[in-house]
Amino acid sequence: MKRLAFLIAAMLATVTVAHAQQIPRYDAAAYCRQISDTGGGSAVVYNGCMDMEQNAYNKRKPQWPSLPAKTRAYCDSLARMGGGGSYTVLDGCIDMEIGAVGSTPALALEWQGTYL
Repeated sequence: MKRLAFLIAAMLATVTVAHAQQIPRYDAAAYCRQISDTGGGSAVVYNGCMDMEQNAYNKRKPQWPSLPAKTRAYCDSLARMGGGGSYTVLDGCIDMEIGAVGSTPALALEWQGTYL
């Protein structure tokens, strides 16, 4: 019985890891409809949004498995905020996360005229 439980756990872990290697699935049409509807239902906004979503998806799909797991998880979570998700938000988050690695700014706090 313990062996069966171990096998099931191992299989689930494998499926979870394999799934994490695939770019998340977002409903870009729903996201773009929401953006467009905010501005009165503009077809120009909707079409532009869909183009941006497609471009971001195309850019990140082949890179997704090679991104750090922490970046994938954080940016996916951020991209899903407020609804079903956005590849444009995902793309921007990944760009910022990758750019921030190793570029921690120096801290210069001033307190009552003296730097700490």
